[in-house]
Amino acid sequence: MAKEYHIFRDPVHGFIKVNQLERKIIDSFPFQRLRNIKQLAFTYLVYPGAEHSRFSHSLGVMEFATKVFDAIVPKHKKELKWDDDRIQRNRQLLRIVALLHDLGHAPFSHASEELFNEEQDHELYTLKIIKSSPIKDIIDEFSPKIGADTLAEDIVDFFTAGIKADIAFLKEIYSGEVDVDKMDYLLRDSLFLGVHYGKFDYERLINTLCLIKNPDEEGSFVLAIEEGGIHALEALVLARYFMFTQVYFHRVRRVYDLHLVEFLKKALGKYPDDIQEFLEWDDVRVIQLMRDNIKDDNGQRILKRNHFVEVFSTPEHSTEAERLKFMWLKEKSLKKFKSKKLLFDEAEKAPNKFREIDFYVKKRGGKPVLVTKASGIINNLQRIQQYRIYARREDQSLIRSFCEEFWT
Repeated sequence: MAKEYHIFRDPVHGFIKVNQLERKIIDSFPFQRLRNIKQLAFTYLVYPGAEHSRFSHSLGVMEFATKVFDAIVPKHKKELKWDDDRIQRNRQLLRIVALLHDLGHAPFSHASEELFNEEQDHELYTLKIIKSSPIKDIIDEFSPKIGADTLAEDIVDFFTAGIKADIAFLKEIYSGEVDVDKMDYLLRDSLFLGVHYGKFDYERLINTLCLIKNPDEEGSFVLAIEEGGIHALEALVLARYFMFTQVYFHRVRRVYDLHLVEFLKKALGKYPDDIQEFLEWDDVRVIQLMRDNIKDDNGQRILKRNHFVEVFSTPEHSTEAERLKFMWLKEKSLKKFKSKKLLFDEAEKAPNKFREIDFYVKKRGGKPVLVTKASGIINNLQRIQQYRIYARREDQSLIRSFCEEFWT
């Protein structure tokens, strides 16, 4: 007789318990493929511990999603009007969606997304995988057993615009501005990197998340945070900001992404549209491709850890004038050093999107207010805009001097 539950031991969450449906999805080839896709691409060439994969992250996102669901729904059971069966069904739906959310990642995660065909990304590939065998077959097999005949359609709705209004807030839990995807990758990345930048009080944050009536759509709810959780939310935003400035946009980490894309454009061109062919690509296959292409400079630089070096960098928070000046410098550099190989990096990221989307703080005894009004820290964080030029080590002095003279 098959065990009702299986337990994974995780360094972030401790024990993660999964049921038979979740276990069967985890055991499938599309999900097992995630073991061979590093969460942080070639960051391990800078931080040796960064060997963790999309596999463990996906388990962690499911676990965090469950914790958020279990914290929010009991608070709002009366407003939601869900009976116990509906609660369990929606809980299972959220767990599956959170588990599946990264299936479409390309080798080395975000680092090689340029190889997707135009207007496609890892989320669209995720949707294709979910609608294909074996994932669709597994979901269809278990749907009647858990009393959810439309489970497959409901899962697909999370990755399209078709999600039902009364459960739309569930999507915010795993894919919003205060979502469990961020919670898990910040804590997981910090742990494996051996840094403290990504840590925050996730228990306080989760237990102060709540729902409010959607001001734009009657009869639905949106995710919000109680006033007592505002500092925990600020800590999450600052953790993400510091992880980008100190880790994700690290000058050496970034240049390996550039070498990878240059190699793959020449050796592969684009990732295949056919989903079964795409699933055959992972980090292991790309590394083998590098080993087979012994004459390719970019691939060999990755294998031998002989990356280009930074010869110029703007401030982390470049002004628009500085950005335009860099573009001019890039143009001048390409003309002046036609015989030299240069790589250019444009590292841009908003520390949060709260100026673009409405997220509310539920005030004690008052009307909800936008988080940008409630938190000066969140409202005043500047966008990261840093631009760099890399060159061969033997060319660095010449090109660095030119760039510095141009800039000053």
